[in-house]
Amino acid sequence: MVQRFLDVVLRRERVEPDVPICPDHKTEMRLRGKLGRPTRFSHQTEEEYTLIYFCPVEGCNNTAMVERVRTQIPVPGEAPERPPFARRG
Repeated sequence: MVQRFLDVVLRRERVEPDVPICPDHKTEMRLRGKLGRPTRFSHQTEEEYTLIYFCPVEGCNNTAMVERVRTQIPVPGEAPERPPFARRG
């Protein structure tokens, strides 16, 4: 999490590809599904979810699970919503 933040701030390029490569066939894997809800930001600023990939070659059983973190960035000029415990009154 911190390493990804530093990569964004320092504008470093990621070495790992966005889509995993099958180690046996050297082809890009296909997305099978997602675990988690990457768009749920009710009381938090980050959400983790997992992407599940599979090899498209017939008869190959290689799969890969990739952890992703989605960060909510506030819009410039608009104040973020305050949590209920921090409100006055």
